Amino acid sequence: MTALIRSTSLTGFRELVDQFGGQPDALLRRYRIDPKCIFEEDARVPLRSLVGLLDCAAQELDCPDFGLRMADYQDLDVLGPIALIARSSATVGQALEEIVRFIGFHSPGIELNLDLSEPGAPRLLLDIRLPGLLQQRQMIELATGVAHNIMKLLCGPQFAAQAIWLSASSPLSSARYRRFFKTTVYTAQACNAMVLTAAQFEHAIEQQDPLLHGVLVQYFNHFNSHAPADLVAQVEWLIVRTLATQRCRLPIIAEQLGLHERVLQRRLEQAGQGFEGILENVRRQRADTYLAERSMPMSQVAGLLGYSEQSVFNRACRRWFAMTPRARRRQLLEVDPGE
Repeated sequence: MTALIRSTSLTGFRELVDQFGGQPDALLRRYRIDPKCIFEEDARVPLRSLVGLLDCAAQELDCPDFGLRMADYQDLDVLGPIALIARSSATVGQALEEIVRFIGFHSPGIELNLDLSEPGAPRLLLDIRLPGLLQQRQMIELATGVAHNIMKLLCGPQFAAQAIWLSASSPLSSARYRRFFKTTVYTAQACNAMVLTAAQFEHAIEQQDPLLHGVLVQYFNHFNSHAPADLVAQVEWLIVRTLATQRCRLPIIAEQLGLHERVLQRRLEQAGQGFEGILENVRRQRADTYLAERSMPMSQVAGLLGYSEQSVFNRACRRWFAMTPRARRRQLLEVDPGE
C-alpha cells in the first residue's frame, strides 16, 4: 500500500525554498508532487515522496535544519479536522490520545504512540512506517517540531518538554536544537520521542467542549471503519476526489500515488481489478448519491461525475440502471406506500 499524507504537511515548503534561492516547483515535480496541491487542504501526496523531497531540499540548499525550519510554518492546524478534536478535549493527555488514535486520517504512514509506563515522564513516540533504507531525519524533525508547536498551543507558549529523543545521528549542534525546542535534545537514540511531565499531560485545555468532542469522536470512528486499507480502496478514494475536475484519468491517479501508470495497472490486475472498471463502479455509486438529492440539477450531477456533456451521463445511466437519470431519481425518491 502506498501511504499518503495530507498536503498541509507541505506548508512552508515553497517559502523556505524561495528564501534559499531554490526552485520549489521544480523540486516538487521531481518527486511527482503537483505544485498545485499545496493550495488544496484535502489533497494527498505520497509520504515517501515528501520524505525524499525534504531530504533532497536539505542537501541541495545546504540547509541541514530544513525540517526544523519548515516546522516554524506549521502547528496543530496542519492536522485538519483532528485539530478540532484536540482543541475540544478536556486535557492535553486526552488530546494526545485522540491524535494518536486518529493520526491515520492525516497519514497512515505516521505512527504515534503514548508510553505511560513512567507516571512522571509520559512519552509521545513518533515513527515513519516506510519500508527500505530511507533518509528520514528531515521528516522526523519536521514532525517532532510540529508536535512541539502543538504542545505550545495546548499547554501555553512557555511549553518545554523534559527532553526530546531523536533516533538519527545529526550534524546539527545541540544549541540549534535547544533554540527550537527549549530543552535538551538527545540524538542517536533508540526511538523518536517527546518526554513530557505529568503536569503537562494533565493540563486542562481552556477550549474544551465535551459535546463537540463527543460528536467528533463519533465522526472519526466512522472514518476509521472506512479508511482505505488497500490499493484498490486508495484508487477509489482518489477517483472520488478528482471526478469533478474532469481530470480523473489513470496517469493522474498513478501520479498521486507516486507510481508509474503501468505499475498501477499491473498491481490492479493482480488484485483482479482494472482502472476503468473501478471508475465505472465509483461513478455508478456516486450517481445514486447525487440523484437522491432532489434539488440538484442534472447538469450538476453530470459534472460531479466527471462528464463534460449531459448526453454522456444519460447514456451511462441507461447502461447502469436501464433507465434515464430522471427515472432513476424518481425511483430513489419514491416513498414506500406502506410507510
